[in-house]
Amino acid sequence: MKNKLVSVIVPIYNVEKYIRKTVESIISQNYENLEIILVDDGSPDKSPEIIDELGKEDSRIVVIHKKNNGVSSARNVGLEIAKGEYITFVDGDDWIEEDYVSYFVSLLEKENSNVVMNRRNFSQFNEASSNDTYIISAEKAIEWIYLGKIFVAVWNKMYRASWLKENNILFDENIWYGEGMLFNIDCLQYTEKVVIGEKCVYHQTPNPNSAMRKFNLKSNYCGIKSLEIQKEHWEKRNKKIEDAWNYHRRAFNWSIMSGLARSNMEKQYEEVYKKCAKNLRKNLNISLKVDISMKEKLLYICLAINPYLMAKREKRKVKKANA
Repeated sequence: MKNKLVSVIVPIYNVEKYIRKTVESIISQNYENLEIILVDDGSPDKSPEIIDELGKEDSRIVVIHKKNNGVSSARNVGLEIAKGEYITFVDGDDWIEEDYVSYFVSLLEKENSNVVMNRRNFSQFNEASSNDTYIISAEKAIEWIYLGKIFVAVWNKMYRASWLKENNILFDENIWYGEGMLFNIDCLQYTEKVVIGEKCVYHQTPNPNSAMRKFNLKSNYCGIKSLEIQKEHWEKRNKKIEDAWNYHRRAFNWSIMSGLARSNMEKQYEEVYKKCAKNLRKNLNISLKVDISMKEKLLYICLAINPYLMAKREKRKVKKANA
C-alpha cells in the first residue's frame, strides 16, 4: 500500500538564518510522500527569496506569499490548501530528524488515532530520548498540557486532516501567543484518546529573536486571553483539568514578573510587577495540589515567600550569562 500523503506546514517570518536548514531537514525525510507547504507571512528579511529558491529544487514544495497577519493566519492558510491525509507543523527556525514524519505516521496508524503528541524534543534543556509509546485519555492530555508535561506547541505532533476538517478546527487569528495551546485544547474536545510518544525527533533551535523566546508583555497578556478562551471551549472538564488550568494561569504571574526583571522593565511596569508579586504570594495551594515535580513545587513556595528576591535572582543569572 502506498504511503499516505503528509502535509508539513511551515509558517515563515524573519527566519533567514534558519529556514534553509529547516526545509532541508524536511526534504531529507525517509518518508517521501510529502507536501511541504511554506507560508511566507510577509517576512521583511530574505526568507521569501530563500524559500522561492528551495521551491525550484523540489516539486513537493508549495510556496505561499501573503501579507503579514501573524502565525495563526499563516498556519490557517496552510491548512486551507493542504491535501495530505495527515498534518504536521514545523517552525521555520527549527529542524527535524529524518524519521520525524515516519515516526508519527507509524504511531497514528498503529493505534488508529486522530492525533499523536510527543512529550520530548531536542533543545538546550533536553537531550534525553525514549522509544516508549502509550495511550492516554483526552482529559489526561488536557491536564498534562496545562501542567507542562506535554509541550503546548503544535509542532512535534501530527493530526488526522479529515478529523480537523470535520470539526472545523482552525487557529484563532486574534491569538498570536498561546495559539498552539488553544488549537490543541480545541482538538482534544473531539477525541477520546491520544497517542503519546517519547522519542526525540524534533530540534528546537535557541533563536533569541523568536516570539516564543523573547519576553513581551503584550504576548503574555495574549497568552492569558488564550487560556480564557480555552476554558470557554471546554466540552471535557473535570477537577484535575480545572486545577491544572488554575495552576497554568497562576504561573503567568511568574512568567511576567521574571520577564520584566530579565528585561530591566520592572520600573516601567511597576504596577504590573507588584500585582504579579501579590498574586504569587496568595493561593499557593493551587501549585501544591497539582501533579508536578517537587522541584516545581519548591519553586512556587519560594515565590510565595519572596517573589522579589527570586526575580532579582533571575536578573543576576541573565547578567552573568551575558557578561
